[in-house]
Amino acid sequence: MKNRTLKSTLTALFLIAVPTGLHAEPSDLFDAIDKRLSYMQAVAAWKVDNNRPVEDLEREKVVLDAARTKAGQVGLAGDSVTGFFQAQINAAKEIQTCWIGRWNDGAARPTDVPDLVEDVRPALLTLGNEILQLMATEKVSSEDQQAFTAAMTVDCLSSQAKEALFDGLLSVQSN
Repeated sequence: MKNRTLKSTLTALFLIAVPTGLHAEPSDLFDAIDKRLSYMQAVAAWKVDNNRPVEDLEREKVVLDAARTKAGQVGLAGDSVTGFFQAQINAAKEIQTCWIGRWNDGAARPTDVPDLVEDVRPALLTLGNEILQLMATEKVSSEDQQAFTAAMTVDCLSSQAKEALFDGLLSVQSN
C-alpha cells in the first residue's frame, strides 16, 4: 500500500513538474528579431545624413540571397525563409520611413549617428545569422503569435508588419 501511494505521489509530482502539451515559446528568436529592427532608427538617420533613399533594392537582393544561402547551411529550406526576410525588409523600411516622418515634423533627431557600412551593417549581418540559427532550433507555431507580438517592442512597427513577420516565421521549413 505504501509503495502504491508513494508511486502515485511521485507520478503526480512528475506530472506537475513536467507539464505535457505545453509549448515553449521561442523567445530568443523573437528577441533577436526585435533587436535587429531596433537598429532601423540609426539606419534612417544615416540615410538622411547621407542623402540616401529608404528603399535600396540592390541591397535587398543581397540580403535575400545571403539569407537563402545561409538557411541551407543551418538546415532550413532556402526558399522558405524568403517570406520572413522580405517581411523583415518591409518592416525595416516602414520603421525608417516613420522616423524620417517624425523628424520632418520636428521631432529630435539623433546627433551621434553610427556609420551604416562600418558599424550598423556588421551588427545587422550578425543578427541576421543569429535569427537563421534560431529559426533552425526554435520552432514557431500559431500558438506563439501573442508572445511574438508582445516581443516586438520597436517603435514605428505597425501591427500589419508584425503580422507579416509572424506569418513569415510560420512559413519557415527545414530541409
